[in-house]
Amino acid sequence: MALLTVPSTASPVPPHPPRYDRWPVAMRSAARLHGALVPCGPGFRGIGWPETPRVRANALAEYLIGGRVATHLTAAWVWGAARDPGRPIRVSTAGRKRVIVALTEQCRIAQLRLTEGDIHAFGEFRATTPFRTVLDLLHDPEGFGLADEVACRLLVARVDGGWAAVDVHVRTHRRPGRGLARERLDRITRNAAVRGSAAISGEPTH
Repeated sequence: MALLTVPSTASPVPPHPPRYDRWPVAMRSAARLHGALVPCGPGFRGIGWPETPRVRANALAEYLIGGRVATHLTAAWVWGAARDPGRPIRVSTAGRKRVIVALTEQCRIAQLRLTEGDIHAFGEFRATTPFRTVLDLLHDPEGFGLADEVACRLLVARVDGGWAAVDVHVRTHRRPGRGLARERLDRITRNAAVRGSAAISGEPTH
């Protein structure tokens, strides 16, 4: 099956994974049965396509139609900073597009104020940048669990300026949930300092 061949690495432009969501159900079922398609979040990836942000974004194709943008833990998963994209899938409309369906069991659609600088494109699909994703997780009124904290710690490694840049932004920009964000940020950096001290002293961290 030509569509499942290993992507070429010769081109400087990253190849686009096939749109498996557009395949007939019978064709997808046969490919899964023969091991050519494997689960990837809520979708699939070809066995010859390693898990990368572009491939994971492609697996979200049915949720990112119409210019929607993966956000929160879903975006963290795209970047490889979460084990799964969360439930429900979190996406946002871009620009001034109105929300038609705000919430289903599978997907929550918000209308965040996103600029082009907040968004990274993986071909035709998009996710919030690591910096914006960390900010959204810290400000999220829905809660902030272990998966969110781990995602923030992994994502901040991709942020220019690291925690210092996040801290400055949280403390100088007005946004709903800023108090929550400051508390969560203080807790994360405090925990990181404790782990660092324990590692130097050789003491256990759990």
